[in-house]
Amino acid sequence: MGKDKRARTEQWPKPRHCDWQIHDHSKPLCLRWFLFVNRLPASDKYLLLEHVKAPTLFADFAGKRVRVVMASRFGDVGITPNLKATSGYTTRVTVDALSNFSEKP
Repeated sequence: MGKDKRARTEQWPKPRHCDWQIHDHSKPLCLRWFLFVNRLPASDKYLLLEHVKAPTLFADFAGKRVRVVMASRFGDVGITPNLKATSGYTTRVTVDALSNFSEKP
């Protein structure tokens, strides 16, 4: 059974947690800043947002433009096709499933 389990693991690599993307300098700064702010503990996040504007993040997913509205402690992000939404995701995906990151739609 050990060999079968290893084969499945090698075939289906575990996606990286969104926190890893924050320190990946090959990723766009708008993605890294969004994840950094949204992965802070709530008390720190709201203290920060008293002094700076909340970051926005848009990306392409499955050929459509979406807005990223949440970064989860489980390592994924919440997205919505409603580009004006500030909360309320319809789908949760890994950051690796997204592309073409931008602060504007």
